[in-house]
Amino acid sequence: MPTLRSDRRRRRLIAPLMAALAAAASLTACGSGDTGVSAADAKTQAADLVKVLKLQDGAALGGDVTFKLGAALTLSGPSAGNGQSMRNAIELAAKQIKAAGGPTIDPSVKDIKGPDPVAAKQAASELASEGVPAKITSMGDGLGAMLADTDKNKILSLDGVGGAQVFTRGTQYFYGTREVAPSDAVPGALEWFKRAHPQGRTVGLAGVDLGAANAAIKADMTRKFAAAGLTFNGLWETVAPSSQDFASMIAKIKKNPPDLLWVAFSGASPGAFAAQAKAAGIKSELLGIEFTQEAVKASKGVLDSDGLKFAMDYFDPSAPSNPLAKLFADAYKKAYGQPADFYAANAYEETLMVWDLIRRVKAAGGDPGDSAQLKAALEKDPQFASVYGGDAATVGTLKIDLKTHGVASRPMGVFEYKDGNVKALATYDVDGRGFRLAG
Repeated sequence: MPTLRSDRRRRRLIAPLMAALAAAASLTACGSGDTGVSAADAKTQAADLVKVLKLQDGAALGGDVTFKLGAALTLSGPSAGNGQSMRNAIELAAKQIKAAGGPTIDPSVKDIKGPDPVAAKQAASELASEGVPAKITSMGDGLGAMLADTDKNKILSLDGVGGAQVFTRGTQYFYGTREVAPSDAVPGALEWFKRAHPQGRTVGLAGVDLGAANAAIKADMTRKFAAAGLTFNGLWETVAPSSQDFASMIAKIKKNPPDLLWVAFSGASPGAFAAQAKAAGIKSELLGIEFTQEAVKASKGVLDSDGLKFAMDYFDPSAPSNPLAKLFADAYKKAYGQPADFYAANAYEETLMVWDLIRRVKAAGGDPGDSAQLKAALEKDPQFASVYGGDAATVGTLKIDLKTHGVASRPMGVFEYKDGNVKALATYDVDGRGFRLAG
């Protein structure tokens, strides 16, 4: 018969085990590797994916291939939610691809933090040591910190967060798969501003400090301000990418307020900035370069009450523009219980790009594990299926510009979030092509 002492001993031994199990369960619930996609859902979605992409069944899908796919994501810091949504989307795509008869895609995910240059360099080193032939990357390859290693180790890199920024140009294995944020969106956004605010004359910027890259970005942006007939008022204030304290920056804005203030932050930061700017009495028209629910949370109600305008290639999960976009939006919501943001949409799109390249290399009798062959396949035909553009019956198209290594075109616009809803104010393509006011 157990004694009181043995009972206490048993409880002491069991307690740490139960705590460990609880912690593991908590991590799983947060999406630390479990996509939440059931085998049955993956099978159904895979059948739809093959149909939407108009693929033929059989060995051509790459079912005999095991592919190590790197991922360099912001999994901690103010952009942690965005990195996690990308991880979710990569794992969702990998499960669908496998269920479709495609390759076993094994993601190796690294945290580049804010991004932090030290963490980004460490991620680059680890992925190189693992011999990954390709990676889904972000933030202009860690705001430039990974670029040298990307080429040195010949890792085909697809960046759907920062795009092909001016400081990424010349990196042979790097490709931006979305608009250059915010450069590509600037001409169309300025056209919208002139029509919405005919008395507006001056433009300034509040954003992140990119070190040596700041000069090239500033020159590009201010040149576009001048081309639009607007005046750069000299305000170009930056903080560290991980900062959420904008007090010093806002004090300088109050001394020199522009009519239009670019809010060039990502993740939660636009919301935190908007809240602090409102409290300080900033009256400039704020125009963000992206929008996520993380920003809404960080604004503590300000974005819901006051709204936030932003210019970008926005993915609207409530109104997907084509069959692939709908398949993805529905599958993501079912798997994770929340709408997909553009970070997730772009990571999903890029994982499908990698699958496409694997199929092309296999069809040519090559080795899909050879990054040079993947790159050659991309350059031979730089066109891929996209969750952007298209129509109710036609999948969108992503086309890479082989000169800039960015996108040749991308549907984008000026949008406004307010009180839980997003609406388009204007739509256009890269450099403002095809501009039109919405509604």
